[in-house]
Amino acid sequence: MKNPGNYLRVIAFTLLTMYSTQMLAQLPESTGNASSTKGKARMEKREEMKAKVAEIEAKLNLAPEQAAKIKEIKQRNTDEAKGKIMALPADASREDRMKIMKEAMDNADQEILEILNSEQQAIYKAEKEKLKEEMKEKRKSRKRG
Repeated sequence: MKNPGNYLRVIAFTLLTMYSTQMLAQLPESTGNASSTKGKARMEKREEMKAKVAEIEAKLNLAPEQAAKIKEIKQRNTDEAKGKIMALPADASREDRMKIMKEAMDNADQEILEILNSEQQAIYKAEKEKLKEEMKEKRKSRKRG
């Protein structure tokens, strides 16, 4: 053996390679780049919101006619908002898009309140306020964390 130092370096490099490969193999698989992670988070948020809306609708104890009207109102307002957003220039700000969505939600809320009886209206308003507060808290915790 010409140089024991070189021999030790080769052994150290080999061991390091073996262990790092094993450690990497044990890490959870990556789902891809950051944009796919954002897409996944966005889908989770949508699913969470759908569940909350279904919960509110269950609390309202809607008649079948009311449920059908609400579904139509939400679909129509969503379609109108999407059309307006698609008509915006490509460089439109997020604020512009959010303004359109807020307007659509406010219009839908007003139409929905018109088809609910007074007891249902009180429940609807209380649940919407509760949802609004939950969303504020989530935003605060994201900013902190």
